[in-house]
Amino acid sequence: MSDISAPLLEINKLRKFFSIGAGSTVRAVDGVSFQLHEGEIFGLVGESGSGKSTIARTIMGLYPPTSGQILYHGQPAHLAKSWRQRNLQMIFQDSAAALNPYMRVCDIVAEPLRVFRLVKNGPLLGRRVQELLAQVGLEAAFLDKRPGELSGGQRQRVAIARSIAVHPKLLVADEPVASLDLSIQAQIINLFGQLQREYGFAFLLIAHDLPVVRHLCDRVGVLLRGRMVELAQTQALFQSPQHPYTKALLSAAPIADPLRERQRVILEYNPEQLPENGRLIEQERGHWVYSG
Repeated sequence: MSDISAPLLEINKLRKFFSIGAGSTVRAVDGVSFQLHEGEIFGLVGESGSGKSTIARTIMGLYPPTSGQILYHGQPAHLAKSWRQRNLQMIFQDSAAALNPYMRVCDIVAEPLRVFRLVKNGPLLGRRVQELLAQVGLEAAFLDKRPGELSGGQRQRVAIARSIAVHPKLLVADEPVASLDLSIQAQIINLFGQLQREYGFAFLLIAHDLPVVRHLCDRVGVLLRGRMVELAQTQALFQSPQHPYTKALLSAAPIADPLRERQRVILEYNPEQLPENGRLIEQERGHWVYSG
């Protein structure tokens, strides 16, 4: 790649619009810009329909952008296609739909190793698959099972094992624990943190669970109606939110302390107040806020 000092991923004024017939257009992502650096954990939060998943799918090449630019190590997406295929991996919310129901776990995890010719077929491949399963907390007994025989948490662990098999530079996770029980959610989130420290991949986490984002992420971007309304270091954003929507979003998050929960005041923000042609302005170092 051209510039080793360039961010791992750079999004410049990304737009993704969908035509829904009768001349109507949904502006799912409307001019979003941010950077993701090697080894960084970046969180995207916002209400349903804010554009989080659309951004993820556009980054992965599943959607073509309407306009704007996606750069990988300084290279435009169309020039970095082979790099993206090898170094970007995605974990979806619905693990049942993401895994081939007819394949055994051993074949699901081995598939990327075969495709990219990272390990030769035979005993070495079998050992590597078992190592990957062990890293995500699954025993060898799961090798011959199929996705339909697994719980939701176990399926997600298989999806994670498959994604880390190729040592990706960037892992994109779209609401990876939203469909799991609370106890399993905590296990998977801790697993993500452990694997990120071990493999060193950059991690784009799309979530609506604010405590999870606060626990795991280095920086956070807040989306509303396809626009980035605030972007900051995690501690700064949670301790001193600047945009009224961010304040309203954080005020709605439940608090574990019963006394503080009873005293919590939920703020309101009318999305119609969002300026149509605003932009991010750096109010403090590294703390960007959308303003008209």
